[in-house]
Amino acid sequence: MEAREMIRAVDVTKEFKDVIAVDNVSLDVPKGTILGMVGPNGAGKTTLVRMMVGILPPTSGTCFIGDKESNQLTADERARTGYMTQLKSLYPDLTARENLDFFAASYGVKDSKRRNDLVEQAARLTRITKSLDRTVDVLSGGTVQRVSLACAITHDPDLIFLDEPTVGVSPDLRLEFWEYFHSLANTGKTIVMTTHYLDEATRCDNVAMIFEGKLIAHGPPEDLIGSLPLESTITGSIDPDDSPQLRNILESIAPVEIRGKRFIVASAGSDVKFRIFQALTKANFQVKDIVVKQPGLEEAFAHYVRRTRQ
Repeated sequence: MEAREMIRAVDVTKEFKDVIAVDNVSLDVPKGTILGMVGPNGAGKTTLVRMMVGILPPTSGTCFIGDKESNQLTADERARTGYMTQLKSLYPDLTARENLDFFAASYGVKDSKRRNDLVEQAARLTRITKSLDRTVDVLSGGTVQRVSLACAITHDPDLIFLDEPTVGVSPDLRLEFWEYFHSLANTGKTIVMTTHYLDEATRCDNVAMIFEGKLIAHGPPEDLIGSLPLESTITGSIDPDDSPQLRNILESIAPVEIRGKRFIVASAGSDVKFRIFQALTKANFQVKDIVVKQPGLEEAFAHYVRRTRQ
């Protein structure tokens, strides 16, 4: 595990009675990278993570941490992983410090001075130092989320599994979390996280799209988006009296929709976008507030889902 830190799932399936929660999934997570698992609730993301961690046995297939099966790790090897669950695992009547100390001890850090140093380090990294000696039940939701993250990394693990770590937190706190995730990856730590925020998944090195238990796409986010024939949209505002003329100008280039003062043009290629802008520039009426929206992971995910269902 120390030689090459990576996670692998090989043909992994998990069945619960007559429900297939994860259906023959295989993927690799290289050392020092961030994998984002995206998909709707019930897609199988958390089940796959629990099998990767080694706390849930697959029905078939195998998960590895390094070269060892995840559910065969020794206590010392398991101590090199951290796991932040979606459901809070904190003790509300204990202080944040006491929670962090408990988790560090649970992961095998026996020396009290070493535990204290790690607690202080995790608190600084997650910016909860001022809340360390307050009980969890009086902390704000965002601070509780920080404490949960701190508990997952308080023993300085090499592998970190995060199940919906940014759910319910403010946009500014999400940005802080992502800065921290990237700082961890830059030190060689490996992160697997689930999220239903497709916009933030673009910050991951690789994205695994999960739908109805199946892995429907896997790769760098820019590749998943760029490899598909996805449409951009160009919108702008015009005087409603100019709508007929605008339609005559654009409909020979691309589909156009007009909603009151706004027009929307779908464009699948850069050459089409160029022709649209050229036509708008030559128009003898005023076009304002032009916005170009490029396709993202949301559009890519919808495309892969449609392909899966065909």
